[in-house]
Parts: sequence; structure tokens; C-alpha cells
Amino acid sequence: MELTLALDEALVLARAADVLPTAVRDVRGSGSTVHATVAVHELPGVPGAVRMATRLAGPVDVRVEDRGVTGRTWRVAVVAQHPTLRMDLSSFVTDAVRGQLAKLPAGVATARSEGGATLVDVDLDRLGPLVTSFLPAGRGVAPRVDDVALGERIRLLASVA
Repeated sequence: MELTLALDEALVLARAADVLPTAVRDVRGSGSTVHATVAVHELPGVPGAVRMATRLAGPVDVRVEDRGVTGRTWRVAVVAQHPTLRMDLSSFVTDAVRGQLAKLPAGVATARSEGGATLVDVDLDRLGPLVTSFLPAGRGVAPRVDDVALGERIRLLASVA
């Protein structure tokens, strides 16, 4: 089974599942990368000092890069940069991503900071049951996710046992 969604359709699903905050705006895809603007001061749980500083500094540019599937793990990298202030935001981004991943079932994905980026590893074996939760007609089906691709279109390739 192959499920391909335009980025806009995938965003509707992510917002409905409450895994994409409204602070994430102007989302667009290009190749295997998704670009967005994030109003950091509107993110939940942002400390007061950071909230005030980011409100004054303005939104942050975020890039989510598809790093591909290795074994049974899909990796994406999240890189955030302010358009004028040059600083490493990866630890802050990692904390924010972890907060959003906590809304998913345990073990589906993990996040860590590395080299100025937040690396997110998604366990394809645990992703299958999550996929069926978005598809009412798929309830009771146990798909095995074989591949995922991110960019202008979101593609999920799965087999059903």
C-alpha cells in the first residue's frame, strides 16, 4: 500500500492530531526538505525570558530535512536559524520537539541534538499502528511501514501482513 499526501493535506492531519503547533507557519516543501517559519514565543512551555526575546527578535526559519531510512529507522533533521541572529538553537529545538513527540505513543520517535541540528529517529515498526489511527477504514489492519519520504509530498510505503 502506498499513501501519498500533498504537504498541505499532511499538515491538516498533523494539526488535527495536535502534533503541530499553530506557531508553525508558512510551511512549504522543496525536494526532500520542508521549510517553515516558527513564532517561537507562541510555542507552549517557552520560558518567559525566551518568550520575550523571541517576540522582539521575530520568527525563526526552520528546515526539516529527510535523511532517509536506514534499517527500520527513518531519520529527519530539524535545523532552526534566526534570519538575523546567528546562534545554535538546536538544544531549544530539541526540547520543543521532545515535547511534541511526548504526545505520540511511547517509542515511536526520539530526538537529540547533534551538530547544530535536532535529529529525530522514527521507529518504523512503531509507526505502523499510529498510521492506522489516522485512517478509520484501516482499523484492525497491522501495516508494516517500509519507507517514508518527506518533502513537497509525504509518501508512506507499507505492506499489510
